[in-house]
Amino acid sequence: PTLVDMRSLKLWRPKAASRSFAVLSHSWTGGQRPTEASQKVCVMMHGILGSKSNWNTPSRQLLKTIGPQGWRILQLDHRAHGRSPTGSSPHNLESCAEDVLETLVHAGVPDSAELVVCGHSFGGKVALAVLETLRKQGRPPRKTWTFDSVPGCPAAIPAEDERRQQSVGFVLEVVKAIAGKRFDERSELVSSLQDHGLSQPLAEWIAQSVRSTADGVELSYDIEIVGELYQAYLAKDMWHLFDSSSEIGVIVAGKNRHAWGTKNLQQLQRRHEEGHVEMVTLKSAGHNVHVDDLPGLLKAIQPSFS
Repeated sequence: PTLVDMRSLKLWRPKAASRSFAVLSHSWTGGQRPTEASQKVCVMMHGILGSKSNWNTPSRQLLKTIGPQGWRILQLDHRAHGRSPTGSSPHNLESCAEDVLETLVHAGVPDSAELVVCGHSFGGKVALAVLETLRKQGRPPRKTWTFDSVPGCPAAIPAEDERRQQSVGFVLEVVKAIAGKRFDERSELVSSLQDHGLSQPLAEWIAQSVRSTADGVELSYDIEIVGELYQAYLAKDMWHLFDSSSEIGVIVAGKNRHAWGTKNLQQLQRRHEEGHVEMVTLKSAGHNVHVDDLPGLLKAIQPSFS
């Protein structure tokens, strides 16, 4: 049973009555839900090929600090990821934002709730799409944080550099190459991923997303849909949102600046100097900032909950 009297709350409803979608798979960090007395919700979103479980440790650590202030954390699986349904086309950032907002409704979060929306990589642009929708409704989140997510179009990287750097684009191509193949056991899948060029830690991570079949295991991604989502991330320019106040925060991974490109970094620096964005660079972190510098990440975002 919900802790919120749904009859007394005005909830956000999608405008398109024809849209039909099962809500995203989601969980409240530590099993702690908002109470009637305190409706403060942090939405935490993963990147492409990830899942909500990737953010279990960061979310638990964050909750230790912000939980006593009444905040709760909702972790989500994007469409076609983890345990979430695929959803209907178009498979783009706007649809993903609608997924998030519909899931908040389902979870009993009223439109009067205070929100902080956080997203890593692909999830960062979904967070910006959520911000854009809620701005139009006159109720933007208290803060929107993107974690090593390029607001514009990421820099083009030569194929050999993508392989060497184990970029998202390269990993996606490897996953596409073996999607639908059956393996006797998970270790065989890991070996195949490594044979295609992935490092062992990355292969082990990708191989967490498997499902059992009658004759073994296979990757559980709907790879065609995931590919569409990633292309939407690459193509969408969202710099127009960085035009009013510092309600957006951006974490830059110091060891992944090459993926941003000079043009995007210069634009980010300019918007920061103009007071339109809060920018924090974690110098020792690669793209997975929550793994490489979790203390630095938490230190940067915690003031947003005070």
